[in-house]
Amino acid sequence: MKIKSMQWGGIPVVMVPITLFTDDTSGNKSKQWNKFDSWNFRLEGLSKKENGNLQNIHFICASNKVPVLDMAVPLVQEFTALENEGIIAYDAFLQRNVIVVAPILNIICDNPRGAGVCSHLGATTSKYCRICMADVTTGLHSIGCLRNKPDTLCQIARIRSARTQKEMKQLQKEFGVSAKPNPLLELFIDLHRCTPVEVLHTLLLGPFKYLFRDMMGRLTTVQRKEIQARISSFSFSGFDMKLSRNVAKYFKSFVGRDFKILAQLALFVLPPYLTPGETEVWFALSKVFKFVYCDTFLPEMIDVYKSQCLAFTHAVERNCPELRRKLKIHILHLPDDMLQFGPASTFNTERCESYNAAIRGCNIYANRHAPSKDIATSFAIQESIRFVCSGGHYDALEKFELVKLYKSSEVDDFLRGGASASCEKPTYLRGAIRKVVKTKVALGSVLVRVQEIEGNISISSLMENHPQFTLLLPPMLSSFNTHVSWGKATVGTDRNIVNVGDFAQYNDGTGSTAVGVILCCIESNSRCYVIVRHLEPLMAGTEPICNDFDCPLYSLTSILRNIPSAAIIRPVSVVHQMHFYMFPTKQRCFNDTGAASSLTKDIMLLA
Repeated sequence: MKIKSMQWGGIPVVMVPITLFTDDTSGNKSKQWNKFDSWNFRLEGLSKKENGNLQNIHFICASNKVPVLDMAVPLVQEFTALENEGIIAYDAFLQRNVIVVAPILNIICDNPRGAGVCSHLGATTSKYCRICMADVTTGLHSIGCLRNKPDTLCQIARIRSARTQKEMKQLQKEFGVSAKPNPLLELFIDLHRCTPVEVLHTLLLGPFKYLFRDMMGRLTTVQRKEIQARISSFSFSGFDMKLSRNVAKYFKSFVGRDFKILAQLALFVLPPYLTPGETEVWFALSKVFKFVYCDTFLPEMIDVYKSQCLAFTHAVERNCPELRRKLKIHILHLPDDMLQFGPASTFNTERCESYNAAIRGCNIYANRHAPSKDIATSFAIQESIRFVCSGGHYDALEKFELVKLYKSSEVDDFLRGGASASCEKPTYLRGAIRKVVKTKVALGSVLVRVQEIEGNISISSLMENHPQFTLLLPPMLSSFNTHVSWGKATVGTDRNIVNVGDFAQYNDGTGSTAVGVILCCIESNSRCYVIVRHLEPLMAGTEPICNDFDCPLYSLTSILRNIPSAAIIRPVSVVHQMHFYMFPTKQRCFNDTGAASSLTKDIMLLA
């Protein structure tokens, strides 16, 4: 890459790769569709947390009249100059001018928009894939010759040089390429390689939606209510949100976040209602979902990921012939995209889709006379305010003397993370006790609420009526008469709330982690403790025992551990292998064969 601005010797060059996002959304809050095409971008190289922050997504343009490719004409000119020549900007940290070069890393969008970006005809053509030349006659499990920009330009030239309309349509069908003007082909990137397979629309709103709707459509009303009951009784301790909708009634209205939750609990809820072939498809699809939503990507595992995607397409062809013509089943390019751009979470559109609400909000509060201009003006004002609050500098007198836009030391100290920035409440710190009951009571009368039993029992009565339990207390809590404050939740080291009755992962004090159920949270002499009931992993020698879905099996023990609340790491979801209660001596529990189960046979698996 040749940078003309390098004629100014000694100026540092800062590479700032960006990702473009394009989508269509409605400019109305009502159900009436008012289509707006938009272009946004975000900076790459940020952490996962910052990458998903809406304030790091920036608006470029939007219009309800100009098509998306026509809007791209001036954008291509700007981005080409920005990548080829760069611009001079002032770096407030280095306190000097730098040359900023911003190459485009990729363009993320849904499948129909991706086809338009790549000058592809879409899923209706026989060459259905925008990345390769796969044909409907070869099946979904094969990858054709990979497309590239030089070949696409040659194919477009051949189509445009066709003498008759019939010949033009024949060439379009042969190549699967559209001859419409596409200014994006002038960019330096290869659009076929830089429009990765998007997880939200391709997996969640693809196979998961197809399979779940097909299964629910053939079930009776009673069976649908049974599935709703199974989901309601599922442990959502390790989830950010619950599947709260009435599945039996609203399953046709599920959106991406609903299918994301459903994908994680499907193998534990749906198998009784699936055929063996459908179970095979769900199992293969869940394996794909597992590596797609992983935070890390191991290049040495690329062959394993490819084999899992291939196993899913083979399972679909064997057991679900009605899905063979679906483009979203062709996910074989996903591992290659992850190898090129990193984990799939770095190029998903879930957060960018949320940014459409900001565009809609700027439109509905305008006078609608010039919506594109009003939306752009609103975002420009927001960016200006952000620039001022971030300590921006400007050349006030055009004498190259940069002036700071504000002089407040308190604001500067807050933005730089100084003393005034530490305004976080103590209850939100790691290890803090939440939902505290203000009155202090004796430790022996602390009420323990457990999800699996009805009513409350005290720790003292627990120890008296169940001598098989072993409770390890520190010296300061060795007496049941010690007065303590108790709470119903604590904060894990990952900042998630862990409630009483939830299953959680914790540090056992030996440098390793363990799993247990939270019985109560105690605060005494400004020190916070948590009493957990330990779960012991089932082992075969030195290897943990797992079920068919690669989930480790745990056994419920009679050990009660008192640990510092700061040792709680995060909540986890545990699924019961058989119907059981927390205290079998108070209520009988039965296994799948109808025989009574003892405490040592209470088996659970970590979901």
